[in-house]
Amino acid sequence: MYTLYCLDGTRATAAQMTLAEAGLSFERKTVDITAGAHRSAEFLAINPRGTIPALIDDNGTTICETIAIMLYLADKHELEHLAPVPTDPLRATLLDWLVYHAAEVQEPVKRSYYAHRYALRTNDLEAVRERANDAFQKRWQLVEEHLSQQGPFHLGNRFSVVDIYLLVTNTYSGRLANSQFPAIEECSRRTAERPRIAPILE
Repeated sequence: MYTLYCLDGTRATAAQMTLAEAGLSFERKTVDITAGAHRSAEFLAINPRGTIPALIDDNGTTICETIAIMLYLADKHELEHLAPVPTDPLRATLLDWLVYHAAEVQEPVKRSYYAHRYALRTNDLEAVRERANDAFQKRWQLVEEHLSQQGPFHLGNRFSVVDIYLLVTNTYSGRLANSQFPAIEECSRRTAERPRIAPILE
């Protein structure tokens, strides 16, 4: 039995979807970051970084990054329907796109929504946000091009955890992602309609 600390509407949902898609038993515990619960002494004892998600397994092993959780589960339980094994050539494609989403695509989303963290003056907020939005559009376009040429999923016809990550980003990025990206929308739609993912997305 796993314990997952997360909150709806955040990237932590990707970890929850991976657990569900894998058919693994887990207890879900909400950490309301909007109320500062991630800074409580109780939660910091679990994850000193003060971020969600956090996953704890039966042995007390704790993993605190979304893509680390997704890959850990896929490798530990040999979930080839979610991630190619390390000897599979498609593993490189999965790792490449998964890290790109986490490191490059997600970064300007955070900068746009939390512009006050990056601006020294109030008057600079809109400029910070505009530059972040522009960076997101350019990086999102690269995902669109890949999916339009190699899709419908990141690994062609093969669904994987990177498609879950895309769905979550596409969902919570809201005003940044739009219908100008039909291949992304198609990948997201197919992922969202999966029987074990749809109830979480709702």
